[in-house]
Amino acid sequence: ARLAAAGVRTLADLGCGLGADAIAAARAGIRVYGVEADPLTAAMAAANAVAAGVADRFTVTCGDATRFDVSTVDAVFCDPARRSGTGRRVFDPTAYSPPWDFVAELTRRVPATVVKVAPGVDHALVPEGAEAEWVSVDREVVEAAFWCGPLAATPRRATLLRTAPAGASPVPAVTELTGPGDIAAPVGAPRGHLHDPDGAVVRAHLVAEFAATVDGVLADPSIAYVYTDQGRVTPYGRCFEITDVLPFSLKKLRALLRDRGVGRVEILKRGSALDPERLRRDLRLAGPAATSLVLTRVAGAPTVVLCRPVA
Repeated sequence: ARLAAAGVRTLADLGCGLGADAIAAARAGIRVYGVEADPLTAAMAAANAVAAGVADRFTVTCGDATRFDVSTVDAVFCDPARRSGTGRRVFDPTAYSPPWDFVAELTRRVPATVVKVAPGVDHALVPEGAEAEWVSVDREVVEAAFWCGPLAATPRRATLLRTAPAGASPVPAVTELTGPGDIAAPVGAPRGHLHDPDGAVVRAHLVAEFAATVDGVLADPSIAYVYTDQGRVTPYGRCFEITDVLPFSLKKLRALLRDRGVGRVEILKRGSALDPERLRRDLRLAGPAATSLVLTRVAGAPTVVLCRPVA
């Protein structure tokens, strides 16, 4: 839909795989030319186009995506394969298929280029002037994309999708947060509530923008937990009411939880090297009560925050 709104009428999907993205573009009225190196996958993509009723707008060629004449289309979509032939995940962009040097050059050859990438992508790989978007579904970051040239609307975007509960409308709720991605959030002492931003907000470097929406601060400039005086329900992250903030000490924490009869804990962490499951065993929990336990840093010092979820 975004490509169609930008006036794209013809699109090359270089490395189209099974054709899910190409089919979505074809359904938006775009003529799509898919290129897929693997013969079986290309045949399956073609079959999927027929099953989806878009075979007249999505055709597949089995071949080398790097040889496609991109001068014949309005825009290019590229989702480089990030797994080896044995199915093992590939983390080095130079080992993608097509390799990253081809993808990077593609963004210069075709101004209207979209590149789908892994959510852990290095910000240094974002092409100059491009919009980098991170997408989460029900708080799990699932993918990222670079929108280049005329397709870029903002430097950074976090798109948060929430699926509907069973029996409700199947259309997911969509919330977006945008900004330059290079703003530093204010820093201050912990307050009465802690907000844990959605992973897409964190990956897009939009924590400062999120903090501004709740009038919050960071207790450590490098840790993406936002502290506020008032608990605010927000689509951008979870909210907790804080009961205790204390320097981390296993002995003191164990004693405190024992005194309160805590037998169940939800453990969150940022900026801590502790293993949550080992800590859970070491705490020797027993009792009917429950709490949320946040392992973090405050002004550089290892800290534990005890809290209960607000939303």
